[in-house]
Amino acid sequence: MKIKDYFIPDFYYSSVLRIKPEFFAENNIRFLICDIDNTLATYESRIADEERRRWLDLVESTGVRIAFISNNSERRVYTFNTMHGYFTESRAGKPFTRKLRRLMKLMDAVPEQTAILGDQIFTDVLCAKRAGIRAVLVMSMDVKGKPFLKMKKFFERYFINAYRRRTEK
Repeated sequence: MKIKDYFIPDFYYSSVLRIKPEFFAENNIRFLICDIDNTLATYESRIADEERRRWLDLVESTGVRIAFISNNSERRVYTFNTMHGYFTESRAGKPFTRKLRRLMKLMDAVPEQTAILGDQIFTDVLCAKRAGIRAVLVMSMDVKGKPFLKMKKFFERYFINAYRRRTEK
């Protein structure tokens, strides 16, 4: 694999709400490890909104096992997960894979049936690729007032365009 391939997602959507629950079965994804911040909730939201909670329930109802992984604090992840009860890892250190692999072991997940769902290429996508699993990238929910995140999004455009070129073929 070329170095740039570590940064190109396998799938890209504008929002988790655009991903139909049957997408996972169609792509043999039985284990979905979700980032939280700006993927399922804004940084200011303690929990997922009703639409995203309903989406998680629909995905789970198709037989997909879900877990949460975040570079955020244990308190943030615990609070977010109270309505769900999934396996979690906080302070994950993405793109490093140690906590991701620990989470996969807890879930009895195999790499060929596992994907990370997240909003950042340099953490979520790179972590997935380093672990040998698929990466589902979504647009960040909110980058207003976050200059560092805006800067990262500027650099991510190259890899999103590379994804688009690949999928157009």
